[in-house]
Amino acid sequence: MAHSDTEPTVVSWHPQEGWLQSSGDMALQDKSHKAILQGQLNEKQEIYEGVTSSAEGESILVDTLIIGNGPSALVLSYLLHGNTPFYDPNTEYGPHPDPVLHSLLDELQGEDMLAKQHDRHCIYDSILHNLTLQKYLRYAHRAFASQVVAPVNFLLDTLMAPNIDIDIHARQKSRVRWILQEDHAVDHLVVGSSFVPGGQWAGREVPSKTLSYAEMLSLPGFSFSDYYKVTYGKEPDPYSRPMRSDVGAYYAMYPSEVGINESVRANYTVLSLHRSDDEIGKMFKAIIQNNDTTCIQIVTARNVVLATGVFTHQVPPDAILYPIVSRQYAKNHFQQTDVDNEGAVLIIGSGFSAADAILSASNSKKIIHVFQWDPKNRPSPLRACHKETYPEYACLYRLMRLAAASRETSNHSASFSSSLASRYEGYANGTIIEATADTIKILLPSGSVIERRVSELKSYVGRIGVISYLSSNLRSEIGVGADQIWASKNSFRKRINSRMERWTSVGISPARTDSEKHVERGYFIQEQTHELDDQGYKVPDFESSKAYVNDYAASYGLEVADGVFVIGSLVGDSLVRYALGGCVAVAGNIIERRNARNRIS
Repeated sequence: MAHSDTEPTVVSWHPQEGWLQSSGDMALQDKSHKAILQGQLNEKQEIYEGVTSSAEGESILVDTLIIGNGPSALVLSYLLHGNTPFYDPNTEYGPHPDPVLHSLLDELQGEDMLAKQHDRHCIYDSILHNLTLQKYLRYAHRAFASQVVAPVNFLLDTLMAPNIDIDIHARQKSRVRWILQEDHAVDHLVVGSSFVPGGQWAGREVPSKTLSYAEMLSLPGFSFSDYYKVTYGKEPDPYSRPMRSDVGAYYAMYPSEVGINESVRANYTVLSLHRSDDEIGKMFKAIIQNNDTTCIQIVTARNVVLATGVFTHQVPPDAILYPIVSRQYAKNHFQQTDVDNEGAVLIIGSGFSAADAILSASNSKKIIHVFQWDPKNRPSPLRACHKETYPEYACLYRLMRLAAASRETSNHSASFSSSLASRYEGYANGTIIEATADTIKILLPSGSVIERRVSELKSYVGRIGVISYLSSNLRSEIGVGADQIWASKNSFRKRINSRMERWTSVGISPARTDSEKHVERGYFIQEQTHELDDQGYKVPDFESSKAYVNDYAASYGLEVADGVFVIGSLVGDSLVRYALGGCVAVAGNIIERRNARNRIS
């Protein structure tokens, strides 16, 4: 054990009083992970709240401001540049293998002149106008999707790569063709804080592979295979899971390869965003700042798309682990050599980040793994990893399961021949009740307390997104609460589900003039009453009249407030393959509204 000239700091947990006691008799108020981070960010919010109205800088006017520059934001920019998805049944592989889906997508082709010209049908029209398709998708995505996904995400996934879960070459059989249409281009700006495009993928030098296969990470117009051929001069193995660093480099290259670079601002931070009412109507105003030059610009936009994700900030370790964190910091920053190198690596968490830390740990180190185990209500995502596809994750999950089955001991090296099993000690639902710089005490569910030597801590108890740049009024409006400055994948879930269940936005007739009125006034129809919200007008019956649906994004909850959309992991679309659908729905909505305004003016 390492020695120190001073008495080691000990932090103990007192469950009855609910506070922390250190060896220096200093009581610390017990705080949750998020409360600690929220307190820090609230200070920034006090500085930036209301600063937009008094800031001076270059002014930019756009139709849509996209906040975030990860994969979802890049796809949306690609769409808003006029790149339009068309369903193409005339590939060498024939129409889509689902005959019902094919017939529904093909239904409107006879009415679409461009569809006749190209013998394809615009997917925007299908998802915006075809009520029968919407109903079918609500059923099909539950029956056929490999996991819980939104119906529109299932649609785009199955069109871009039919049967990809059983056919690794599915992307080569895409039934989507992209056609550049200038009338679908919308003026917009993408702003993200990462120093290159890619969001949380940018600059990630984590020596681990992705969960998804290479082609499941591809974006339209320039695939991962295209990047790989440019970079390495050969085709990637279709069954390969690429390194995270390669995926980050691919997303950084994407904007320039597909021609959207002029609309993408990397290395910018959004300091403030609020609604304003000026001479051009109700708009959003944002202050953005260059992270290098600190120069600010004021962006005015009609629509805002939140694409910042939920992985921007790692939740900090519990305060009780401060002695280990402090010593580790000293070791890393001050070349402190007085460290117990024989101690184990303490890893906390049950997700993929914790799993990667375990799998990449030195073979000479023992591993102490403390994790939550609730397979019925909150199962570890590792559970979905098949042993043939993800053998390393499946092996670790089995170790965790065996640890959970044992109340006292957790070393199951006899069950495995791997070197990992011989070094692994797992403690399911264990609670760290005391910590020094190089020891911890763990309270087991059985009531026993064990002590272990540790020399390193890696805590992965979650990541959260930050929305502190939104004004308090806007945070309240989008449903997260005026005082909430962080966002998880569940932050918008209640609001999204509520809007999906209660609202379907449609026009009062298929006529263009009525559609334009609908867009202009923003009427919503309640399915329960079939009446316009404030007007009391009866609407045509869905079965006897072809209603005109022009607000698919709102009806599926992606518009969380007037003119505010959410995409990507903020709405639970954490996998790149399932993010495209939401982007198409939002893009179609923005384009439809813009075109309707132009027809009215």
